[in-house]
Amino acid sequence: MITDVLDLDLLRTFVLAVDAGSFARAAEQVSRSQSAVSLQMQRLEELTGHQLFVRQGRSWELTASGELLLGYARQLLRLNDQAVEALSARQLAGVVRLGMLTDFSEGSLPQVLARFAEQHPRVQMEITIDKQVVLQQKLQSGKLDVIVCVGAQLPAGAISIGKVPLRWIGNKSVAQQSPLPLLLFEPPCLFRAAGLAALEKSGMTWKPVLTASNVAGMWAAARAGLGITIRTQIGLPADCKVLPVSCGLPALPQIYVYLLTAQRKKINASVLRLTEIVEETLSSELKNMQTSKKK
Repeated sequence: MITDVLDLDLLRTFVLAVDAGSFARAAEQVSRSQSAVSLQMQRLEELTGHQLFVRQGRSWELTASGELLLGYARQLLRLNDQAVEALSARQLAGVVRLGMLTDFSEGSLPQVLARFAEQHPRVQMEITIDKQVVLQQKLQSGKLDVIVCVGAQLPAGAISIGKVPLRWIGNKSVAQQSPLPLLLFEPPCLFRAAGLAALEKSGMTWKPVLTASNVAGMWAAARAGLGITIRTQIGLPADCKVLPVSCGLPALPQIYVYLLTAQRKKINASVLRLTEIVEETLSSELKNMQTSKKK
């Protein structure tokens, strides 16, 4: 008769054996002998009261009972691992310091803060919103632990989130003016350089009507119809519109979104967890952007 309690250690070896297709390979992963793994599987059959394996020549296959148990075993192990991770994570303490561009501060940042604070209430967070060049300087000087960046290339050691296209943003009627009135950021600026390069290649003339030092000023000028700017759709306000191809403006390239972490011999667990949460949150945001674009 089946017992009321299943041994998680036996279930983990069972799943490993099925995934590896061999007791021998499973034995290597759990640092046991093949005979010990075979005995474990016999013990599991005794506990469940069902034959789990059937011989097929020199190999074996799962019985119907084995297939049924496999699904539940995966669920039980997943829940066990999640519980252990969650309880261990709540023991994290200290301070983590995150740097972001303004583009990410409204959409992604609240999600990151809420999720991290819920899972790690004892860890204090410090947030810096600034230009990329400033964030990189603070990362190098040890004043930040993780920063979110964009770039035409993916630097060595970066954690890639994905690629997003640059867009012309503004009013359709303004886009028909010549020379094209531009809203630009102060150099150095990836968006500025990409937009001006595209215009130069196409032979279109342009004039700067505003040079801004922050995104808020740029969006205000775009809303007022002063000119056209170049950004991604990340953090794009609802009342600022991406210009369609029909406006005749030159195509813009895609850029990388990536994370950089402080170069230390040992990164503490709090920073590692923050990095994981930021990566997951931004990856989800980029995926949602691509999905909504297809609709």
